[in-house]
Amino acid sequence: MTVDKNITNDVVGDIPDDWRLELFGENILLNSMVDQSKMTKDVENPEAPQEDAPYTVTESQPTQEFFEGYEYIALFFGANYCPFCKKFAPSVVAAKQFLEGKKCKTIFVSNDRDQDNFDQSCAKVRGLDVMEYDTTKTAAMRDLFGLKTIPALMILANKDFESKKPKIYSNAREILEVDPQCKNFPWGSIESRQAAPVTAWERIWISGKHGNWWQLGHRNVSEVHPGDMYMDEHAVRTRAGLLNIVTVVALMNVFFIEDPELVNIIFPLVAWEFTSSLIFGLTPFAPLGWIGTIMSTILQPTPLWKPANPKRFAWAIGLMLATTCFILVQYRKELGAAYKPSVTAVAFTCFLATWLEGNAGFCVGCFLYNNVLTKYFHYEECNECKL
Repeated sequence: MTVDKNITNDVVGDIPDDWRLELFGENILLNSMVDQSKMTKDVENPEAPQEDAPYTVTESQPTQEFFEGYEYIALFFGANYCPFCKKFAPSVVAAKQFLEGKKCKTIFVSNDRDQDNFDQSCAKVRGLDVMEYDTTKTAAMRDLFGLKTIPALMILANKDFESKKPKIYSNAREILEVDPQCKNFPWGSIESRQAAPVTAWERIWISGKHGNWWQLGHRNVSEVHPGDMYMDEHAVRTRAGLLNIVTVVALMNVFFIEDPELVNIIFPLVAWEFTSSLIFGLTPFAPLGWIGTIMSTILQPTPLWKPANPKRFAWAIGLMLATTCFILVQYRKELGAAYKPSVTAVAFTCFLATWLEGNAGFCVGCFLYNNVLTKYFHYEECNECKL
């Protein structure tokens, strides 16, 4: 996709203070005006053929003029590499007419990593106008809105332009699924509604409307998916940090302590931790899960709910790695010179995985779940894609 270089900028002279100009730039690309015959045939099919003619945006409109007369702004954050964005895009395109009726202007904000993918994204979100490709501005917007995953559908108030930042109503990514015709627009924040009903004790001990103590996670914490099970991401990451300490001890044992009996202490602890949490969740039988949950309840009063099933898969991988380490130690004499490199590789993999989960918020198991199990084994998708 190319932009006509003959487009003139209607914003002249001194640019007034306006957060819309700061966020979006001076012009919005009128992607909805592109010749429909030159677009991807099927917005839901990323492999759909395109016409030989180049996909060209020939018009733009000054940002302030573009949003004039609207009370709200809907920003669809997506990217060509994200399968969940491609699946969500038709819902946003279909909702555009209903949002327009509610005086809400919708635009696409690309999180693509290069111009070619941006071009493909624009071709696939036909009917939506788009913000000009600018990775710096997009990164600043993600920081402003606290976005860690895509797709996202941020709803802003189109007012108070002299403020440093806009008023944010919600991330309506999930809300749009249950209100596709936008009858209850403007929506409130689903995140705040999720967390409100859960007491500190209920975060530690699942009971009442949230389910039973032996469940993997909490139910009825999401108004959009009340029957689905969720886990508090704060507790999961805290527990990962504790497991990271255990893996450090294991690595020290390989290189410095060299006490095989220490493995007989570490492995049962880790094996029980993973096995019990695989079946019953972080509480009540996983000791580090208990500690992590209590710590997160004290340090993070508001829970951060994430789907539980990908976590179960991630912990199964952790159990497999821990078991591999234990077996290698048992056969250390037979392995000879290959023992240390082998057990170090496995232990370091455990260390890296727990470090990424606890410190960077990146779950290797969840990544594999979303990109392998959902793709090749038709598991239910986790509805978030890491940026």
